[in-house]
Order: sequence, then C-alpha cells, then structure tokens
Amino acid sequence: MTVFSGPNHPMNCKKILIIRFARLGDVILLIPSIRAIRNHFPPAQIDVAVGHRCAPVLEMCSAVSNVISMNRLEMRDGCKLAAIWNILRFSERIRKERYDLVLDFHSFRETNLLAWYSGAKWRLGLKRTHGAYLPFCFNLVPVLEDKTLHVSSVFLSLLRPLGIQTLDKNPSLDLCASDLEQADQFLERYEIALNNTLIGFNIGAGASSRAWPLEKFADLAGKLNLRFRARIILISGPQDGDISQRALKLMFEHRPVIAHNLSLRELAAIVSRCQVLVSNDTGPMHLGPSVGVPTLGLFSIGYPEHYRPLGRHSRFLKVNSIERLGVEEVYENLIEMIRLRKAEREAAQETLSRPL
Repeated sequence: MTVFSGPNHPMNCKKILIIRFARLGDVILLIPSIRAIRNHFPPAQIDVAVGHRCAPVLEMCSAVSNVISMNRLEMRDGCKLAAIWNILRFSERIRKERYDLVLDFHSFRETNLLAWYSGAKWRLGLKRTHGAYLPFCFNLVPVLEDKTLHVSSVFLSLLRPLGIQTLDKNPSLDLCASDLEQADQFLERYEIALNNTLIGFNIGAGASSRAWPLEKFADLAGKLNLRFRARIILISGPQDGDISQRALKLMFEHRPVIAHNLSLRELAAIVSRCQVLVSNDTGPMHLGPSVGVPTLGLFSIGYPEHYRPLGRHSRFLKVNSIERLGVEEVYENLIEMIRLRKAEREAAQETLSRPL
C-alpha cells in the first residue's frame, strides 16, 4: 500500500529522519533499509538519530546524510536535571530541522514522542510485539513487528507503506582506503601478512549464557593453526572485562592478537581482512557480513531465525546450552566456509584473467 499520491508523492520528501538509538547489531541491520530509502529518495537529506556508541557504524554508510548522536547512557545515569535539559535540546534540534518524513524503527515511548514532537508531515512507526506504542504520535498506520522474520526484514517491512520494496536485506558498510590501510598497518605490527589465513574470534557475549567457553575457542584455535597456520584476532567489548586477556593465556602458543581499544571503524576494517568470523550471539557478529566476511554465529538462548548473521556463506549453530556445542562441529563448518570462500575468489580471479 502506498500512502503518497499526487502532490504528496514520495519524491517530494526532501528531508527524512530515521530513529534507531540502541543495539549495535540492530543498527547494522538497519543499513539495508537506509540504502533502500536512499534509492527511493535519491536527492533527499536522510538523517539518522542514534546512540553515540553506534554512531560510527552509520558514519560508514554513504546513504546517510547526517548522523545525529545522543548519549542515552549519560542521560540515564547522570544528573537528572542535566538529562532533562539535554533531552529538550535534542528534541528542539530535531524539530528545527522541519523533516517531511520521520520513521521510528525503535518504537519506545520516548522515540514515539520524539517522532510526534518533530512536527513532520508524515510519521510512521514500528509497532513492537511486546512494547509500548503511542498511536497519537503517528499519522500513518503502524507496521506490526513480525517476530518470525529476520530483524533486517522486519525493518524493511516498515518501508512498504511508502511503496519501497527491495530484496536486498544484507548490510554493507563503506570502508575507505585509509581504513583498510590502518588495518593492514595493525596486522603488520603483529607480523600478520595479507596472505595469512586470518580468522576472527568474537569471544565477547555480554552474558555468560551466550558465551561459548574460552577453552573451546582455544581448542578451535589449535585445530585451525594446525591445518592453516591460521592467525587469530580476538574481539570483545568493554562490557566483557578481561576476557581477551584470559583467552590470550589459553591460546598463547598460537600467537593470537587482541583487537582492543579500537574504534568501530578500525575494528570493521580489521574484520574485513579475515577469511571468516566465528562469533557468539552479540552485536559485533554482524560486523562480519557488513564487510563481506562469512560469519558463523553460535547461538543458545537467542533466536537465530530472527538474528542470524546474513551474507554469502554465513551460517549459524544452535544448542540449548552453549557449553554443549562441540569444537568439532564448529571446526567442520568453518572448514567448509573457508573452502567455499576460497573457491569463489579463485573463480573471480579466473574471470578477471580471461582475455577480452
């Protein structure tokens, strides 16, 4: 169903605001929707309101005109009077932009209210399965969240009332030459050559119930090192404490490298140099597909149908308790993923080398 017609045709929307504040994985999976909006509104200004931690991801998306970031954690945990003042300033900033269209992909009460306060001519929101929705904040019929769909597809469904449809639900980030050059310099410091088999281990999880045991990651590193002389990049977040240091001790003989104190931009570039990424069910898992790296997601309490890694040759494994997932099963899947990616690259090289 298309809500626009005549003089209100979507091509007349000059300024668009997208709202999605939190969760790294969700922000990455929002990128296909942003690109679809850009393709439908080529000349429009497309701004995204996002939490400050996830803002660097959107700075790597060329479809975004402006990233408007907010430190929601500081507002939540800091001085309440200051938080109220900052919220008011942020809301006024949005209102002064005079957007034609606002899309609320977050759909919390506060984001509903922000959409309403923007004063945009058109306001459309996602109605979550188990969440608040304030109907008076919108003037377009809401789109109901379908939990049977992948998150990327759920976001794309919000665009249907605008007449926007696309089959491309895979996220893709725009890494520039300087990003890749810095990643290569990082790897050179640890004597990792571009022709080495480089494999990313996202060992962070944020919760123990989602974390594959470090001992099993260490056993996997040994198998990969024996077969490929592989080098391992260890990835974890600030919420994971000293997990990378503990993993380093377990894998010391295999010379793993810790990717720590890096920006999201730097981390994405380093992940792009990996042959594969194996990851616990957490936000950085989606960095792999976003830079074209096949990713193996390890799931336990999560819903892979809703949150699995996308992209070519990506896979997932799920067990009821993450400790029960065997090293051999993970290893065999990674071997097949590496084989498929190598075959694909060789086929591409052969095509390029053929005479015209």
